[in-house]
Amino acid sequence: MNDRLTVYIDFKSPYAYLAIEPTRLLAKQLDLDIDWLPFVLDIPSYLGSAKLDASGEVAQQARSDNQWSKVKYAYYDCRRYANLRGMTIRGTVKIWDTNLVAMGMLWAKQQGDEILARYIDGGYGPFWKRELDVESLPVLEKVLAEAGATVSGFANFCNGDGADQNRQLQAKTFDQGIFGVPTYVLGNEVFFGREHLPRIRWQCQGAMGVSPDIAYELMPDDVVENSGVRTLDVGIATADAESCVAIPRIIALAEELDLIVNWYALERSGPRQEPDTEGDSRGARHRRYRSKNRERDQLRYMRKVVESGDTARMTAELLAENDIHLDEGHIAPAWAGMAEMSGYVGSPVFRVGDETFVGRQHLPLIRARFG
Repeated sequence: MNDRLTVYIDFKSPYAYLAIEPTRLLAKQLDLDIDWLPFVLDIPSYLGSAKLDASGEVAQQARSDNQWSKVKYAYYDCRRYANLRGMTIRGTVKIWDTNLVAMGMLWAKQQGDEILARYIDGGYGPFWKRELDVESLPVLEKVLAEAGATVSGFANFCNGDGADQNRQLQAKTFDQGIFGVPTYVLGNEVFFGREHLPRIRWQCQGAMGVSPDIAYELMPDDVVENSGVRTLDVGIATADAESCVAIPRIIALAEELDLIVNWYALERSGPRQEPDTEGDSRGARHRRYRSKNRERDQLRYMRKVVESGDTARMTAELLAENDIHLDEGHIAPAWAGMAEMSGYVGSPVFRVGDETFVGRQHLPLIRARFG
């Protein structure tokens, strides 16, 4: 097998950082060619902006409470997986312009895959320790040199052909509907997020048998601490297909590991309120692409539920068949601060001890937390 997988990354995305090693492992296992390409996120257009002062306090910000909650959960989520691998993810002091580091990727690519890999490694780790200024040409020249790249001509490249190549790449990529990182392109299919690596593996191996669900697969060297509890709290949004398809998997996990499961109804049980996608602004287009991505994923992983036209009914029937009764009042008090978040970050929501997970992609780690 020698398929080609295109992977878009941005140094300022912790999710892309966490995807590097699992993607490389998959490529090694399946003899995949990886085409690493830069995609520069325009975070303020859809998630607002903020800047910290020297003491780490917010000095400037243009974010709603909703956007702040998304950002806080993203760091919370990424750090738990970084901790498994001994990686460091510190919140950035500002939203960095990564166009220069993207041009560094294009420059390194011209000099070979090994140099590009060393450039990516030499930049990502220090950046997330707040030790790398990705807007500094001399700093990036040093990273390139340490990766074994020829540096002579890089400055001119950034002011000429490199800038043009990057500008064209960013415009073309965004116009194709790619809005975030990591994004994988296999043939004509687009996958946003490393949770799709099981599906990508399945397709590369011939798509035989039942297709796997989304999952943040654990790495061989991950060190997982046992939670020390035997109770799993689960929050279900009855109108979400994502919750509906997760129920059988949760039941199977609980039976296998002999867990006590407390089932709760998330406060948002009505139809999902889609964000404003009107207009041609960068933010509106981003939200439009994200909405289409969710629709695409639903058809991949939960077609039967979506095409039924009545997710709430299917969820209710599934709960009734398994004699599951939801606490309709509110989700557990211990989830304070996460309850509101769950309505827009996703569902279902899990609680293991004092740790909160949003989405069924976390089930491998949840399983491991129970030993």
